[in-house]
Amino acid sequence: MAGGLRGLKTALRRIALLPQRANEARNEALREWAFALEKTAKELVPKRTGALRDSIESRINTTSGKAWIQIASGPTREYAYYVEKGTSKMSDQPFLGPAAQIHRRTGERALQRVAPRFFGRW
Repeated sequence: MAGGLRGLKTALRRIALLPQRANEARNEALREWAFALEKTAKELVPKRTGALRDSIESRINTTSGKAWIQIASGPTREYAYYVEKGTSKMSDQPFLGPAAQIHRRTGERALQRVAPRFFGRW
């Protein structure tokens, strides 16, 4: 009977750790996805001076479990919109949209890769 209780205590302790491990796995997958998306967007952006490329950054909020790519505030933010969507005098040269399309499943695959490290044998 004592062995059964010990096993139950271990199981309960592991169950209590599940939310923490799930958050850790999610955050690592988000980081992987965001960095991959940022890298691709920087590769696809038109390079004239490099300022637009250098202003692309990824952000991760580990509390809410959200990740995103943004253009750093400053003069390049408005310019990025015009490059992405085009103007009456300049054709569009999308880079964020295609990068997002390329990585639409990267986050899911990243979670599949990191989950065994957090939920494998423990």
